[in-house]
Amino acid sequence: MNRLSLNIFNESPWVGGSGDLGAWIEAAAAAGFPLIGPDCPSIEAWLAGGGTLPALAQRMRDAGIGCEVVAVCAMIDGSAAQLAGLQRAASFAEALGARMLQVNVAAPDAHARLEAVATAASLLDSSGLKLALEYMPFTSLCTLAETLEIVAEVGAARAGALVDIWHHAHDPGGWEALAGAPLDAIAYVEFDDAKAPGQGADLADETMHHRTFPGTGVLDCGRFARACRARGYTGMVSIEVLDRAWRGRPLRDFARTCHVASAPYWA
Repeated sequence: MNRLSLNIFNESPWVGGSGDLGAWIEAAAAAGFPLIGPDCPSIEAWLAGGGTLPALAQRMRDAGIGCEVVAVCAMIDGSAAQLAGLQRAASFAEALGARMLQVNVAAPDAHARLEAVATAASLLDSSGLKLALEYMPFTSLCTLAETLEIVAEVGAARAGALVDIWHHAHDPGGWEALAGAPLDAIAYVEFDDAKAPGQGADLADETMHHRTFPGTGVLDCGRFARACRARGYTGMVSIEVLDRAWRGRPLRDFARTCHVASAPYWA
C-alpha cells in the first residue's frame, strides 16, 4: 500500500488560512494518515507564533506522524532571492526529517529552466535533499515530458517529477506520458479530484479553490491510480484537496474525508 500524506495547503496562510500546524497534526493522526506535508508559509506562521522547529518535530513524533516533503518552498528562477528561500526551506526539512522540497519553476525558456533547477539542486547537494518539480498548466514548466528531461539532466537522485493528477489532466502528453515515465524520475504523486469547471474557467483559480475529494469530481482517479501502480510506483501519495468551500470547517472532518475517499485507490 502506498503511504498517504495529508497535504495541509487548503488552510495555509498562503490562501488566507490560519496554518494551525498543531491542529493539522492532530487531525492527520486521528484520520489515520502516517504522514503530513507542511508548507513553508504554515511553518513560518508556527515560528511567528512562538513555536520552534524542534517543538514542531516533537509534536509530530508524539502524534506518530512523519514527514517526507516540505511544500511550497520556492518558485525557482535562478535568482538569489529564490535560492535563499530554498535554503531556509532546507532547514525546515532537516528539522522535520523530510527528504524532499516541493518547488515550481518560473524561468522563461527551457534552457533557463534547466539551469535554474541545476543551480538549486547544487545548492542542496550537501544536504541530501531532493527537489520535487511540480509542473502546472499555467506556469512555464507545464508538461511531464519537459520535467523528465530536466530530471535526466540533473539526475534522479537530486530531482524528480511531482505528478499531480489535477495538473497532469491538463498535460497534452496525457496517459501516454505518464505510462512512459521512468519510475526513478517520479519524486511523488499528488491525488485529488476536480469540480466541473465553469465556462471560461481560470485554471489558477480552479486549481487553488475548486478541487474536491477523489471520486467525487470529474477526473478519472481510478485510471490515474492504476497507471501509477502499473508503473511500479509504491511511494508517497500526497492528498491535496484545495476547496474554498471547506476552509474554516473542522480540520478533523476534512482530514477524515480525505483519507476515506483516497485510501481505497492505493490499498
